[in-house]
Amino acid sequence: MALLLLLYISTAAANEPVEETLKRARKQFYAAIEDKKQIEPTIKLFELIAQVKPSYTGRTQVYIGALVALKGKHAFFPHTKLKWTKRGLAIMDNGLEKSPNDIEALFIHGTTCYHLPFFFKRSDGAQRAFKEIIKRLPLERYTYDQQLIAHVVEFLLEKAKLTSDEKTYLQILKGKLEFQPPVVD
Repeated sequence: MALLLLLYISTAAANEPVEETLKRARKQFYAAIEDKKQIEPTIKLFELIAQVKPSYTGRTQVYIGALVALKGKHAFFPHTKLKWTKRGLAIMDNGLEKSPNDIEALFIHGTTCYHLPFFFKRSDGAQRAFKEIIKRLPLERYTYDQQLIAHVVEFLLEKAKLTSDEKTYLQILKGKLEFQPPVVD
């Protein structure tokens, strides 16, 4: 059954543009947060994206690391939770080293670290990632999926430690993202 699912994922991904596959992988990623059965197929999908578009290797590795760490959330025994989480964090860190300026990689890394228990000591790293995202948004936001950017901005406004200037900037940006002029064919 797993082989059949992998074959289906590979075939479907091969027949669609990489950006569409990435959108689908993002949706599966968020589904995997609640449904552990989604973790492995989603890892395979991100691996496939990295093969098809090597420039996404760092970004996809961050997602894969977050998914591996997510196995820790779903594990029953504390030592198994710790093992999977540490393994996932190492993969995520390696992916971020490959793509330190990628807003999406920074966001997934930062939000994953943000949600970890305090004893992992990752909250400062999460805030650094959020600051880097805010620094990069003015020039780079148009190179990313705008729905993703809207999600990033919303999260930062709700969860990040922001200066008043950063908060004002993000609120203005949020207003611009909410106003999407109609597409005329």
